[in-house]
Amino acid sequence: MVNSFSCPNGWKVWGGPAWWGPDLIEALGCQRGEQRNVPSTPTPPRFPTGRIGVAAVTAGPGVTNTVTAIKNAQMAESPLLLIGGAAATLQKGRGALQDIDQLSLFKTLCKTCVSVRAVRDIVPALRKAIVTAQSGTPGPVFVELPIDVLYPFHVVEKEIGGTKSGRGLRGKMVRWYLQNYIRNLFAGAWEPQDMCPLPVQVPLATEDEVGFGGPPSWIGGFGMSMDGGHRGGGV
Repeated sequence: MVNSFSCPNGWKVWGGPAWWGPDLIEALGCQRGEQRNVPSTPTPPRFPTGRIGVAAVTAGPGVTNTVTAIKNAQMAESPLLLIGGAAATLQKGRGALQDIDQLSLFKTLCKTCVSVRAVRDIVPALRKAIVTAQSGTPGPVFVELPIDVLYPFHVVEKEIGGTKSGRGLRGKMVRWYLQNYIRNLFAGAWEPQDMCPLPVQVPLATEDEVGFGGPPSWIGGFGMSMDGGHRGGGV
């Protein structure tokens, strides 16, 4: 994730949540603490061309507390990437701590909302979200990162890998399922990926749309001549 923000035209990271480690905080060059994240002032910051604001918050209340700021960014047409934590994918919809439907909350506020399901998809999801925030009419985007795609392999394997020796057929089937889930979660995670930003699509007006082809044809229909005088015979 750090490499996604390491290009020459880097993006400003306002702050990081408490669950970020000190190495990630230092690598991104941001300050620790969510109180430094997305400002909720009536006038959101404006970013230079080619730049985008980035804020990272924890799951549940950390995400919901940004609703006002995200709405302000939408109205101000400011490109903003909101990265929010989430419960582990296996625990979603099972009453996990701070587990809410965060994507539905931001669908009407953000240009795109996506939840990453595998480690290999983190960089592509961030690259696509960044270019979406800047292309067309700029605005906020939301990327949800479940906790199991952020922790190291040995930690995730220890927490959800199941017991080493399952008892009975049911225990063996559960262990087989969890092991396959972990393998798919980290499959391709260490393969090299393109970190360069995607090209931003900015629609430009044609010459006809801005009137370079001459005065509009409807001017003479209102009793006005091309030099500004009134036509004869008018009312």
